[in-house]
This record gives sequence, structure tokens and C-alpha cells, in this order.
Amino acid sequence: MKDYETFGDIVDAIDDILENGTEQDAQDFMAKYRAEDPEVADSNIGYLAGYYDAPTAKKIWAWFGTRHPVFGTSYPGGSDA
Repeated sequence: MKDYETFGDIVDAIDDILENGTEQDAQDFMAKYRAEDPEVADSNIGYLAGYYDAPTAKKIWAWFGTRHPVFGTSYPGGSDA
């Protein structure tokens, strides 16, 4: 996995996968992230999804195999896609 020094680096990687990648790219990213930091990988990406609109959050949860650590796969505010 590429060296990600900040959470912003991870956000940039997620954005790149969403814009230019495939679901397989997302799964590969998560496999490597989980291997490096299994304690926080799923919750970080699941939490990050909450900052996107509902359709994008749902795509992140599906593609990256995560869920929000508090809301699960329900979009906060009732704006489910």
C-alpha cells in the first residue's frame, strides 16, 4: 500500500478510486489498509463516507465493505439514497 501520512492522503485515495477506479480497486485498497491498520481501517472509511452525499456514502460502504461506526449503513439525517 502506498504510504499515507495523513488522513487527507487517504481521503484523496478514496476520491481517486470513486472517480477513476472500480469496486475491485476499492476492495484491494481495503485489503491493504486492513493489513496495515486493522484496528481503524473499517471505521475510518465508514466514518468518512458520512461526509459525502447519500448516494456516494452508500457506494463507499458497498465498494469498500465498510459501515459507519455509529449509523451503520443508514445515512444520517434520513436522506437515504
